[in-house]
Amino acid sequence: MKPRRIFALAGIVLVGACSEPKNDDPPTRQEVHSRDSGVATGQPGRHRYHCEDGRTLLVDYKDNGLRLDLLEKEGGPSRTLSAPTQELQYVGDGVTATFSGVQLRLVDDAGRVRICVPDGSR
Repeated sequence: MKPRRIFALAGIVLVGACSEPKNDDPPTRQEVHSRDSGVATGQPGRHRYHCEDGRTLLVDYKDNGLRLDLLEKEGGPSRTLSAPTQELQYVGDGVTATFSGVQLRLVDDAGRVRICVPDGSR
């Protein structure tokens, strides 16, 4: 084998050995929707959640999944919550939100807890 080919093969092996290991963990809800900050039409990524109290909650994932806009009904006022990084709690005016699996857990200032799940995951 020519020396040039040996160096080329050695370089390929070294590059492959230095690459990051593949993450086999399933993506979080935030990661799944991190690209939903907008679509070609300009509409935000909106997802319908059903809550244990029987109400529906519309969730817009924005800012690469670091911001949530919560709407009780289409066209109604929204509450904006934000998180400093993935996997951390979202905080907004009078409410916090955390994800656990597919569940979205909302806690208001009075300590009332509301659990919601996305459509199709019941």
